[in-house]
Amino acid sequence: MDGGQEPQGVASGVRVVVADGNALTRRGLAAILTEAGATVVGEAGDTESALRWVAQGLPGVLVVALDLRGPERGHVVAIARDRWPDLAIVALSDEATDDALLDALELGASAYLPKTAPPERVVAMTVQAAAAPLAFLSEGLPATRRRGRNAGPPLTAREFEVLRLAAEGLTVKGISARLFISEATTRSHLSGIYHKLGVSNRSRAVLVAERLGMLR
Repeated sequence: MDGGQEPQGVASGVRVVVADGNALTRRGLAAILTEAGATVVGEAGDTESALRWVAQGLPGVLVVALDLRGPERGHVVAIARDRWPDLAIVALSDEATDDALLDALELGASAYLPKTAPPERVVAMTVQAAAAPLAFLSEGLPATRRRGRNAGPPLTAREFEVLRLAAEGLTVKGISARLFISEATTRSHLSGIYHKLGVSNRSRAVLVAERLGMLR
């Protein structure tokens, strides 16, 4: 290199907090990311310390185990997403399952990977998440959860209209007035949307739809 400079790693400039209840896994992840050029500003073994490190270290990415425990009420991913909307969150699970992937999606993660992923994938996903914290990145999304309307859950045209208006913040009454339908019909459409998206309420439906690109 000119000037005798060391070559920069692919994760150079990315500041990361690593949070996992297993010390060996946590240190391994930190070592992998450090070797790739990232700056690991903190390591945490529970929810409370993870959130404290994010607040103090101001990282661009939180790499966190989905099963992280601690005294905080609520899931660490959801808490972090609420407190730091622009933070990239890479969620990891012990095994690659659809349930874990969908948990990560609905909690507000920016990316999901199983811990069985090779080191280069962990690094790549961390770098990609840092660049697009409000996206949802993952390998092997279930067929019903892939981005885009054509590959998403089979909502009817009317359900899409109701979903879009719900995303705009309209109440059941407001949606009904806009579409000239009864409130009972609007509630029925919302129930159908919840069922197809695999969620239990309106805010989750809008979140999942946005992250899957269904509202574009």
